[in-house]
Amino acid sequence: MSKVTTINKNTMQKVIRPALDAKLAELSEELGIQVTSGNGRFGDTTGSFKIELATVSEDGHAMTPEREAFLQLHDVYGLPKAALDAELNMGGHRVRIAGIRTRAPKKPILLDCLDGSGRQMVSSEQSVVMAYNREYGQKKVS
Repeated sequence: MSKVTTINKNTMQKVIRPALDAKLAELSEELGIQVTSGNGRFGDTTGSFKIELATVSEDGHAMTPEREAFLQLHDVYGLPKAALDAELNMGGHRVRIAGIRTRAPKKPILLDCLDGSGRQMVSSEQSVVMAYNREYGQKKVS
């Protein structure tokens, strides 16, 4: 790998982030937690990334703030606890319910796309409840 001489958007995205993510994946394995890089900033000669840490639950999922919020507030949003990690078809996409964004009043439900892209989507609770009930039947909120 060649040495980085300038720090710009392209260098941060194509060179530095992949190298950093590879090292953070090794650190995640070593520590038994999830360590990932977040948003990045850069100037002419400096750059920085936010480093995010999350414990990993027994089922292997990182305990993000959205995941924790779902476990605490699922009944307020009309979803059973079992709906966390449920796979749904929504808007032509196959998605997994990943959590609740408590500060998002219009589209609080966080969804992970299952197309391999690593993208996330958001949706209103009404849309998710309807899609969940369509695929899993009417379930009593637990």
